[in-house]
Amino acid sequence: MKKKMIFLVLMFVQAVLYAQPRFDSSVFKPAKPQTTAPVQVVYSAKDKDLEFSDAIHATFFLFEDFDWKQISVSMQKNATGLWTVAVPVKPTTAFIAVKFYQGEADRPDAIDNNQDRGYAIALADGKGNSVEGAYLGEAAFQVPAIAGGGIFSYYNSQPPAMPAAYLKGLAEKEFALSGKHYLRYFQPFMNLQKLALEGAFPAYAKKLINDQIKQKAISDQNLNQLYSFASARLHDNALTQLIEQRVNTDFPTGATARFIAYSNTMGSSPNKAEVIASYENFLQRFPVKQWRQHPNGQGFIYYAVYRGLGSAYFDSKQLDKFAKLYDDIDFRTGNELMRWNIMRAYMFKMVGKDSLYQVSEAILPKLIARKGDNSYQEDFDRQTQADSNVVKNLDDRLFTHISLLNDLKKYEEARKYFLLLSEDGKYNNAELNEINLQVLEGLGDDKQVLPLLEMSARYNAMTPRMFDKLKAIYLKGHAGDEGGYQAYLTGLKSNEEKAAMQAYVDHNWVNHPMPDFRLETAEGLFITPEDWKDKIVVVDFWATWCRPCIMAFPGMQLLVDKYAQDKHVAIYMLGTMQTGNYKDKSVNYVRGEGFRFNLLHDSVNPQTNEQDLVFKQLVPLFGDSSIPRKIIVKNGRVRYCSGGYSGSPSKLMDELSLAIEILKNEK
Repeated sequence: MKKKMIFLVLMFVQAVLYAQPRFDSSVFKPAKPQTTAPVQVVYSAKDKDLEFSDAIHATFFLFEDFDWKQISVSMQKNATGLWTVAVPVKPTTAFIAVKFYQGEADRPDAIDNNQDRGYAIALADGKGNSVEGAYLGEAAFQVPAIAGGGIFSYYNSQPPAMPAAYLKGLAEKEFALSGKHYLRYFQPFMNLQKLALEGAFPAYAKKLINDQIKQKAISDQNLNQLYSFASARLHDNALTQLIEQRVNTDFPTGATARFIAYSNTMGSSPNKAEVIASYENFLQRFPVKQWRQHPNGQGFIYYAVYRGLGSAYFDSKQLDKFAKLYDDIDFRTGNELMRWNIMRAYMFKMVGKDSLYQVSEAILPKLIARKGDNSYQEDFDRQTQADSNVVKNLDDRLFTHISLLNDLKKYEEARKYFLLLSEDGKYNNAELNEINLQVLEGLGDDKQVLPLLEMSARYNAMTPRMFDKLKAIYLKGHAGDEGGYQAYLTGLKSNEEKAAMQAYVDHNWVNHPMPDFRLETAEGLFITPEDWKDKIVVVDFWATWCRPCIMAFPGMQLLVDKYAQDKHVAIYMLGTMQTGNYKDKSVNYVRGEGFRFNLLHDSVNPQTNEQDLVFKQLVPLFGDSSIPRKIIVKNGRVRYCSGGYSGSPSKLMDELSLAIEILKNEK
């Protein structure tokens, strides 16, 4: 009997010790702070990582209205060497945690969060009673997944699990304290209960939801919470249908009914007719104009519905219906529909150009008319960012339409749309500048050609043909004397452009050994490092399947032509990561397009049988396996490295030329 009692006592003591919070509350003053006054924090850094800091800050994590908020403040050191600060709280602040640090809040030099155990405390009201959310906050602080939000940033690593019995006790206390309002904090409360009840949770949740939907007075918003939980978390079809019936009875045109109807659309069906019918039925039942009279957070539904319906119309060649959608949709949705359907169809020749012109011409004026509707506002923190995004996207859509008009030789219309581009949009895209040169030539408007070329040069967005045209105009005006042409060309570029180019090149200097190699040329010969001795060698890693690589070819041709007579500079296009008969693919493509390149083929890796032996040895330098990738080699070492393509042949030529000249002038 005595042994049994000792065992029970030990079990009780163990349970009590086990069911304790792991955080430290001793830094807070008083020991039981109330919401009626700022909470005082007194911190001793002795024997901690911040002991020798001359400036300590504190980030407070406050659980208010069942959600986490953060405040960062600086602390003061008192005469006894303790660091102090007071943080204001609200009547709804239920729980508070603090992390001490030195440096910047988002990049601290050192921190103290009690070795990931935490410094925290629950608050009471003016009468000493716990604030609603206190126990939920205690649980959510130690198990961040319960309430999510910014509390994850409190920890350096994922906190260990808490005992289910401890969490169950917190859940029971919270329900006793604020259970009548539990739908206000339904998701975190259910997350807590799931951890506390473990295998018994589904039955508990089902009963709780059943009891709730039987209540006479329940809001549409609460039904939405219950529906989402029953369908997405419990996966209980019967319970989901019960909630749906209640929704359709009490709120047939409300937000929850709208969400349910959207969830039941057939967007993933391979049957286009089925997709179209489901989306059309949704819009008939829940018109977007009706929603706009009382907008809520469900704008994403209409964005998805119109995107799906528009693509289905377009793919099934119902282009009139596609264009008709632009009577109702906002700029954000219309922009995406035009980008995905019109631009894609133009690039991949999916629709005849005459038909594509008809629909593009019908929708573009409507899209332009809605550019000020602020439909991108929620996607950005600042209005200026949203406005800038609208300008960029509209420039891109105009680019596609102007390209189409140019192909169809509708030069008058193309010129009209060119004038609608933003100032940057008119000149910072080399491909569009080339198109506009063609438009001016088609119109016979010689007076506008030189201003276009000079502005394009200022933005450093020139194609090879544009350089030829500009030089021809210059020579004509200078009696064939090209002595001042280079100075004229250099003078056209803005100081901002020159400074940006210099900064970009400075950022890309490296010093890395070039792997040993034996590379085959297009003629079947081989080169080795010995062939590059005493030369500055530009290598462009590319592949026939890489569209940005191909787009950069005009810029590489400009570079090749510029250094054609320089015996100390060599430029090679090195095909890599290709399959099949990669040698013929590379050679035939380059020669078929009229480029005059020195071609090399990357070697096959004998261990993997992949054509990437040299490229993969340089991946540690690159940081990734993407192409195009340009390197410049001097004396057996890679000295310069840049990736991607800006879209401007002239900018690419200037970048690599600048790097070459700097290396040539090294002592």
